[in-house]
Amino acid sequence: DIYFDSEIISTVLNNLMSNAIKYTPKGSIDLTLSCIQGKTGSAEQDALQKVSISVKDSGYGISKSAIPHVFDRYYQAKGLHQASGTGIGLALVKSLAKLHEAELTLQSEEGKGTEFCFVLDANNTYPNALHKEDAPANEEVLLPTEEGNSSKEEEKEQADVRPLLLIVEDNDDIRQYVNESLCEDYRIIEARNGKEGRDLAFNQIPDLIVSDIMMPEMDGIEMMKILKNDIRTSHIPIILLTAKTTPIDQEEGYNSGADSYLMKPFSASLLHSRIRNILSGRRRLAEFIIQHSLTGANASLAISPEMTENTDANVLGNANDNIDTSVPELSPLDRKFMEKLNHLIEENMTTIDIDIAFMTDKMAMSHSSFYRKVKALTGVSANEYIRKVKLQRSMQLLKEGESNVTEVAMLTGFNNIGYFRKCFKKEYGISPSDVLKGKG
Repeated sequence: DIYFDSEIISTVLNNLMSNAIKYTPKGSIDLTLSCIQGKTGSAEQDALQKVSISVKDSGYGISKSAIPHVFDRYYQAKGLHQASGTGIGLALVKSLAKLHEAELTLQSEEGKGTEFCFVLDANNTYPNALHKEDAPANEEVLLPTEEGNSSKEEEKEQADVRPLLLIVEDNDDIRQYVNESLCEDYRIIEARNGKEGRDLAFNQIPDLIVSDIMMPEMDGIEMMKILKNDIRTSHIPIILLTAKTTPIDQEEGYNSGADSYLMKPFSASLLHSRIRNILSGRRRLAEFIIQHSLTGANASLAISPEMTENTDANVLGNANDNIDTSVPELSPLDRKFMEKLNHLIEENMTTIDIDIAFMTDKMAMSHSSFYRKVKALTGVSANEYIRKVKLQRSMQLLKEGESNVTEVAMLTGFNNIGYFRKCFKKEYGISPSDVLKGKG
């Protein structure tokens, strides 16, 4: 018996035939179905083992240099016979072959034609094949390993949604004053010197740090340099509290990565205002990252200094600390993190289950650090961010109009069409079909 998903086979044949027609202006195109039997001498093993579907044309053929790249997404061979299109047809065929556990081969000679073979194993039930639309919506899991772990972290966050602040101050009275001033609006953790502050920051990943400069064991400047140059904590904004008032001292603080600077003595209301402005800016930055995270073949997060201007006025704040509506600048380390993450998602766009172990290994981070980093920079969980990027790609493909809804879903790693439609409608307020019809 041969088990197969008719929709997948139809899509594969449509794309292979379309490709053959495109590059065969004259001559012939042959579609062949053949059975491949074993030759072991055993009646049982020599029974039908494989079925091959072949599409062979007598068209232009493919150059040797282009053959290794024809299944790459968006690749189009350059030359005299280059055809128009998006370059996703053969990439889709490759991803469907993998989904269907089939073998896909290519033979071609320039000027003599091309043959593609799609080979299916007999008696294979293809457990990963495309699910029907009435499958349960919860089957789609982008990061299955993360779901169980991150849900515990999310439950902790949902139990107390207030931002987490780390207060680093060796003076007990000042530390208590800051704590009592902020504890109604924020969760507070405390450290008595820079060394304790560094360790707490790595362990807890706070939303913001308020730190003195002059402290025993490790001062605030040294602690800040360490945190700003570590990928786990480089995104955390830091407010320095200091009695050092010379321009040289202030310049050292800014050059070390301080997001704001308050002179002692300071008022609780000014500190409150400064913290609110900074955290509001981080939320704007997260929204900006989400809006500009659509990746491409050369994935890059296009956040320029002009778009996220962070002037000295933003760092210092003004006398009244008026509400700041600018978008904070993304640090080079955080920009590199987001670009690498986007590139990983793009490279694995057709993958149904992006494993958390794979992602954290490629990003060289632990699960908890990766989860917290993505959440801090984007405002959403790693799972949700990946889903959003996939949906952004699907919107782009639908607007290009080269693929139907089923093909777009599979190209973006959704193996459940019903779930894809549900996610798309929730994200954009319009169905994928309506986008194809030009209503989006």
